[in-house]
Amino acid sequence: MNNCTMLLNKLLEVIDINFLDKVVDKYNADYKVHKLTTKVHLLYLLYFHLTEKKSLADFVVNLKVDSNLKKELPQISVSQLSRKNENRSYQIFADIFSHLFDKLKNKQGFKETIKDIGSIKIIDSSIISLCLSLFAWAKFRKSKGGIKLHTLYDAESGAPENIIVTNAIVHDKEIFDNLTFDSGCTYIFNRAYIDYQKFDYFIENDIYFVTRTKSNTKIEVVRTLEPTKDDKKANILLDADVILGSTDKRMKHELRLIKVKTIDRQGNEKEIKIITNRFDLPAHQIAQLYKERWEIELFFKWIKQHLKIKRFFGHNKNAVLIQIYSAVILYLLLKLIKKKAKFNGSLLNLTRRIKYSILTIVPDAFNWKDWCYSFS
Repeated sequence: MNNCTMLLNKLLEVIDINFLDKVVDKYNADYKVHKLTTKVHLLYLLYFHLTEKKSLADFVVNLKVDSNLKKELPQISVSQLSRKNENRSYQIFADIFSHLFDKLKNKQGFKETIKDIGSIKIIDSSIISLCLSLFAWAKFRKSKGGIKLHTLYDAESGAPENIIVTNAIVHDKEIFDNLTFDSGCTYIFNRAYIDYQKFDYFIENDIYFVTRTKSNTKIEVVRTLEPTKDDKKANILLDADVILGSTDKRMKHELRLIKVKTIDRQGNEKEIKIITNRFDLPAHQIAQLYKERWEIELFFKWIKQHLKIKRFFGHNKNAVLIQIYSAVILYLLLKLIKKKAKFNGSLLNLTRRIKYSILTIVPDAFNWKDWCYSFS
């Protein structure tokens, strides 16, 4: 007869128990630790994010009164978890995050809309507000604290590849200047990252990008191209080769400017100007490619709405980083389970099924696909 365990523990198997043992040994993370080991620590955080507790007190009371949870995990206090978040290296969780992204990347196939374009990555950031009196290191404005999640998002796997957490006051371009870019890859980003010198570097090193111009961008049209029928159907108004900049600050290489008519969120018509160094794709495909940038906005919205990344155990930067990484670890776990189970429902639907079943007992001979479809 099969042994049984809680569904919560099955999340660790998706990560890979052997990998977890290796990363714990790498950082000597459980030296003289008997109760709140790295695995237990991670399970508590995953449970906290998944169940969306309203407060830390609510979370701790739940730990104390739930009989099933008490059988599986040792009882702890808020102060114990806070100390562990502040003292256990966040790099352990960063390594788990990277490991899960690699697993997801290996399982993914190209999205239909981008399969002929190649590798696509999206760059953007999102701010999380913090109480300045509790997080003095995260100064943002005079009376406000905050952190910024600078994110490199892989469009193929639909998941973050890299997250750099800084004080909210750090400008996006500062991180942009320190990122490593891959030749042959196309990067999509907004106007905050415009840098003529960087764009020339991209062109000289076969790094592709798609972005928008600023309202004050100086544009010299070198030649215009005749829009195709497909371009006209996609409301392409202009396709031209251009040089950006003025006499004192001017690019060395030509770019491509595509002007497209679109509808904003209020239903009003507007024109946007897209610039790129991809001369090989039709204008309407470039316009469609820029729309992929919305995927990273949806990711930010999803983790803020459905994972707990606004209430933190511990107040130093290490504690905040651990909870940010553990939240994204859960996001990647859900994506992997969805892929592994070939689940056709939404990620939110899957999340809710796991959330309300997380303390149920399941056999060791457990299959995510069978479990998912047992709800059908």
